Amino acid sequence: ALLMASTALTHGAFAHEMDLDQDGLYSLAEMRTEYPDLTDAQYAALDTNRDEAVDADELAAAIANGTLAPME
Repeated sequence: ALLMASTALTHGAFAHEMDLDQDGLYSLAEMRTEYPDLTDAQYAALDTNRDEAVDADELAAAIANGTLAPME
């Protein structure tokens, strides 16, 4: 459990760095800093609540389900 918590914290730290404007959401441009090949359609699929931005829960779910690779 500790390893998983540590991994979650690490992913959170990287995600925080990816949120360039610190608004708690990840724009397509911000996402492309970590995932440069991310397409508009893939980004839209990550935005499960359809608010036109990827939030921390959506990002975590995409990593957990294998849609996105873990951030390094």
